[in-house]
Amino acid sequence: MENVEESTWYTGDWRFDGNNLQAPYNGLKIVATANYSEKTNPPTARKLVSVDLEVVDYTYNPNGVSSSLQLTKSAVWYPIPILPDTTVSPPEPNMQFTVVGVGGNPLGHIRLDDTPRGSFVNIQFSYGPTSRKREEIGYIMRFPNQDDTIQVEG
Repeated sequence: MENVEESTWYTGDWRFDGNNLQAPYNGLKIVATANYSEKTNPPTARKLVSVDLEVVDYTYNPNGVSSSLQLTKSAVWYPIPILPDTTVSPPEPNMQFTVVGVGGNPLGHIRLDDTPRGSFVNIQFSYGPTSRKREEIGYIMRFPNQDDTIQVEG
């Protein structure tokens, strides 16, 4: 196993042959890159150090609007930041990024859960046009433990 492993998850009205012709376009794409500790000699247990995430929202922009975050601890909910729209002055939250929280929470959240069967990315957010928000809650991807020797730091 290399020091990184990448996984991609899609949700919504997703088509690999192109977006819809008008808004809303497609849904979301989440790309996760797991970063593991370096190999050692003699071999020791390699640890999952962090998971880099890119959340890309295609609801109102066919090229996608992205937000990035890094998960460094297990069992901690990380807010998905809404990046500012720098095309307006003064900058304001980018309204083309539709990912928000559930249950009245203004931000969506992602966390990493460590189990004996692997490390799982857990999501809790809604997205899409206000008139038809879609809620996404639960586990979306797993990073396997190499021979059950990779442990989450933190």
